[in-house]
Amino acid sequence: MISEESAFLKNPKTRRVAGIFTRFVILVVLGFIAFASAPVLLTLGSYCYFQLTEEMLPGIVVGGVPVGGLQSTEAARDLQKTWNEDLQLQAVVITTPYHSWEIAPSELGLRVAVDESIAYAYSLGRSGNIIESVGSMLAILKYGAEIDPVVELDPFLAKQGLDRWAERVYIAPRDADLNLDEDRLTQIESLSGRTLDVAASLHMLAEEPEAILLDHQLVPFVTLEIPAQRHDVSSQAEAVQKFLDSSPTLRAYDPVTDERFVWVPEPALIASWINIESEGDQLSVSLHDESLSLYAMEIEASLGEVRGLDNGVVEEVLRSGLLGEETETLIIEYLPGTYVVEPDDNLVSISFKIGMPYWKLQEFNPDLAVSGLVPGETLIVPPKDDMLTLPVIPEKRIVISLREQRMWTYEGGELHQSYVVSTGIPNSPTLPGLYQVSTHNENAYASIWDLYMPHFLGIYEAVPGFMNGIHGLPLLSGGRRLWANVLGQPASYGCIILDLGAAQELYYWAEDGVVVEIQS
Repeated sequence: MISEESAFLKNPKTRRVAGIFTRFVILVVLGFIAFASAPVLLTLGSYCYFQLTEEMLPGIVVGGVPVGGLQSTEAARDLQKTWNEDLQLQAVVITTPYHSWEIAPSELGLRVAVDESIAYAYSLGRSGNIIESVGSMLAILKYGAEIDPVVELDPFLAKQGLDRWAERVYIAPRDADLNLDEDRLTQIESLSGRTLDVAASLHMLAEEPEAILLDHQLVPFVTLEIPAQRHDVSSQAEAVQKFLDSSPTLRAYDPVTDERFVWVPEPALIASWINIESEGDQLSVSLHDESLSLYAMEIEASLGEVRGLDNGVVEEVLRSGLLGEETETLIIEYLPGTYVVEPDDNLVSISFKIGMPYWKLQEFNPDLAVSGLVPGETLIVPPKDDMLTLPVIPEKRIVISLREQRMWTYEGGELHQSYVVSTGIPNSPTLPGLYQVSTHNENAYASIWDLYMPHFLGIYEAVPGFMNGIHGLPLLSGGRRLWANVLGQPASYGCIILDLGAAQELYYWAEDGVVVEIQS
């Protein structure tokens, strides 16, 4: 008797279903085995691939430069360009970090060791036994890897670079100084300078080159302070300002023309005369001798060809004025002139023409004593101020007119008094010209005429030893007063006659040195 199970298995339909199920189970098992072994196969395939190629593992970054998947040469090129060619560091003075400069690392012998850095990056996932290598590879593929490049410093190149940069970093100390721009004075304060401490900077660079290049990208410059030598120029500033504020006034008087001149240099011109010189820690203030001399020459040139001033005296007066001292009025001096002798000339006629005693002509032309006057010859004429032998008193002046028989006295450029006078008769004339009060005699005696001349002011020698002057009405030794009734017309023997009161007044008003101008 056949069992039910045997009958079931012998059933063709049943056997067909069982075969299908068996094959399904086998496929499922095989699929599961294949699925489970795929990662292993993939990992083993990847490991074999990267072991046999020059490519970096994906995900590797060297110093911020992605090199994953690159050949070693490509990775080295990118690393070289980024760190050793394009990168610019900031060099800063550590005490004043706002002072900075851009500087290439190579200038200081600082660089990334590209080959060594790439070799290390390439070794990631390839070193150690297979289990370690596979584990490292899988970690890098999953998480990536960022490594610092290897940094190198060449001390010799660093020293050379710092020496070159020392010239750029150097700031010379600034001494306290004065600046004079036209007439504006400015005090310049002192400032310390700086110099690069090459040894200290090199030490800091060598101590942490990786941090300088990779982390901070700042190069520390250690500097030393250079103190200024001169700190205070206040006294020199006061000296300069005193010159600028002095307003020196140069006054001159022409006793011949009775002209007065005033020169007041502008502050800007005064400033150009001031010499400020620095010698070490000293600052000196002086005046340019050449500038003062040039100014004196310009003043003299403005007076024309026949008159001038002593340049040395002008410079001395200018210096005194610039120092704030009171200065005296300068007296303009004249140069000799010339005269061509005419056919009818004689020494007396020429002396009247030039307003100078004949004996003065003889002094300047000594050959006249031998040859006499020769028509057409040129004589040297004494300077117009040659009779002014005493210091001139610019504030006072006596003017006498032979034609009008009048005398005027002036003080401070203003008319002081007017007098009627009598001058010399034609046979003994008063000589026109420019003279001075040279003597005072309360009662002079003229032995040649046996008369007394009250309040006599000597003004010129008509001939050597014979003085003509101004005086009151003369008195004969017998007691008779002369010419009281003829004042206002020629009457004397060459002197200028006043009434007694006027003569006395003039005598005490006109001191020696007052100019007397006698006009024809």
